[in-house]
Amino acid sequence: MADPLRSTDPRTIGRYRTLKRLGQGGMGSVFLAEDPASGRLVAVKVIRPEFAHEPEFRARFRSEVNRARQVPPFCTAEVLDADPDHETPYLVVEYVDGPSLADVVTEQGPLTGGSLHGVAVGVGAALAAIHGAGVIHRDLKPRNVLFALGTPKVIDFGIARPLEPTSFHTRAEEVVGTLAYMAPERLDPETDRGLTPAVDVFAWGAVVTYAGTGRTPFGGDSPAVTAARILTQPPRIHDLPPYLAELVTAALEKEPGNRPTAPELLDRLLVTGGPSAPPLPPDLQRSAEAAQQSGRYQTGPRRRAGRGRLLGVVAAVTLTAVGAAIGTGTLLRPGLSPASAPTPGAGPAISGPALFDTLGREAFFGAEPEASGSCTYQKGLRVLAKPRDDVSSPAFAAEPTGMQCPDYLATVFPPSQNITVRATLANDQACAAIWFRATEADGPAGYRVKICADQVELTSNTNRVGATTIAEVKRDTSAGTAHRIGVIVDADNDQAIVSIDGAEALRGPLTEDSLVSGQVMFGSVAAPKTRSTVTFTDAELRSGTDPAVPAAPAYLTGDDAFTARTDMVYNDGRVAIFEKVEVITGKEYCDRFGLENTSPQCDVAYTTVPGRIKVTLPIAAKPQYFDFVSNPEKCTDPQTRAATCRVPFSDFAVIQDSAKDQQVHLTIKNGEVVAVAKLNLG
Repeated sequence: MADPLRSTDPRTIGRYRTLKRLGQGGMGSVFLAEDPASGRLVAVKVIRPEFAHEPEFRARFRSEVNRARQVPPFCTAEVLDADPDHETPYLVVEYVDGPSLADVVTEQGPLTGGSLHGVAVGVGAALAAIHGAGVIHRDLKPRNVLFALGTPKVIDFGIARPLEPTSFHTRAEEVVGTLAYMAPERLDPETDRGLTPAVDVFAWGAVVTYAGTGRTPFGGDSPAVTAARILTQPPRIHDLPPYLAELVTAALEKEPGNRPTAPELLDRLLVTGGPSAPPLPPDLQRSAEAAQQSGRYQTGPRRRAGRGRLLGVVAAVTLTAVGAAIGTGTLLRPGLSPASAPTPGAGPAISGPALFDTLGREAFFGAEPEASGSCTYQKGLRVLAKPRDDVSSPAFAAEPTGMQCPDYLATVFPPSQNITVRATLANDQACAAIWFRATEADGPAGYRVKICADQVELTSNTNRVGATTIAEVKRDTSAGTAHRIGVIVDADNDQAIVSIDGAEALRGPLTEDSLVSGQVMFGSVAAPKTRSTVTFTDAELRSGTDPAVPAAPAYLTGDDAFTARTDMVYNDGRVAIFEKVEVITGKEYCDRFGLENTSPQCDVAYTTVPGRIKVTLPIAAKPQYFDFVSNPEKCTDPQTRAATCRVPFSDFAVIQDSAKDQQVHLTIKNGEVVAVAKLNLG
């Protein structure tokens, strides 16, 4: 809550006109101010005058500015301006006009359902973005989680610091943060200098516990009791939903190395959630997906070769990382299929994302050529693994090589999933490979199934101890013939079952605690000094262990017309990636998912309910594209809200640098997209 300015407060800070006082901490004060150039309200944090000339405080503030500028604004307050050389250095950030999580819980009680899930995802997304920039927050607590139009945003990097211990600016006797949210290692003054992002993950668990129960997991009657419980007692999380209690328990592990990372939290949060929980609001979903990728990779996802013009959207940080490399007019939208959303219409519930790709042309899977091989399209996804001829060490050259073709959307599947694909070995020296629960795009940590002409093998790789053989069996698999490979990943029984042409070939236990969920990759493995070529077609990737749920959509080979959200419309390459969705009004959305009528989601004109099934389909030789921008009243069908005025693709595919959904109406004939019409949901 803002307070009036005091007589001693500055009326201007740099070019900003101060309006009210937002708060004060040990390092300085925060003011609500106005940018005279734009009229925008901002939050300005200023070092206290008496500290501004102390080298320790000025150095710490400079570090804060440099770090804050590196953090992408995914569920965080965006950095707008800074002047660390000002007489009283200041930092300008986005003003989040909303209550804190502490205020909401105090006034309304513990959160439940979608509101609680949204806090868990939003705060996790902020941490993934913060950690992806090499920063530790170190003071995550309910007062530092604010709500802007219902979306949580993490604020206050005033005591953040780089991961590198050389930039430590806090006196040894200082303990920064709020005790109830401190990890055990924070309570040891000797280890406080060598902290890792795991301290923020611990605080995430404590914040989510507070949001869902109204109390902290270790709170006591005194600081000493609270500290003792943090160090020795299990957390009190009894009122949390089971799926969330499991994650919070993992986050509150006493040993930092046993806690999941922030991207791993998002992996689980975006593929789990109670079946009664409503889908995440679209803005939060997109931010979480983008933050998940920014936190997983230091320099962004793997780059893809240019595809001509694509229709899609991308978050700003991803555009920075990959936009220059993928060609003029090319945008890729990384992320995951939405979680917690029921499938529109009748049928069994879907437990997570599903992907259907015939692999007839480049869409989901592919990679740039590398020294270890290539992924190309020749009557399917053709994966070549090459020997290590370019290395100087004979010992290194004698090692087998592998080539992986990742899904460029980096789709993360839940612990239970099933994979079916057709694989053709080019010769008796070739070996097909399927990676699952993979967590990295280069040299993946994960499980791998390898099918050679005479053997089937299941291995794990955690990037800590290298590859470990779990199970292997001698079995003939003929080269030159397409074989249907099936992999069922059964989390309930901690095992993987591999089948070839409908017959079980191998099963083995899944025992790596760090490999819980992740991506699927197709690839090839070459023995030392040999080449391995494998062609994959007809890939079906599903969450859950039932290969029939969800069923393959009939429009893969037939006719249909429906509303979809596009991940890609590649006109030159004649391929589209999309997800069928349902468009409903904001009121219908709130009625269906039991949201309070005061929720901002209820006031929107239209919103979408995702189906969580992503499909790639070819585009017909002469597709039609429709837009409504020239005349919305004339060019909009009143029933479907689809555009009716035909335009060339160059006008239709307006490249966007925002994170707005691209909703379209698709018309499919004989398994090909023949028409794409933008939706007018204004």
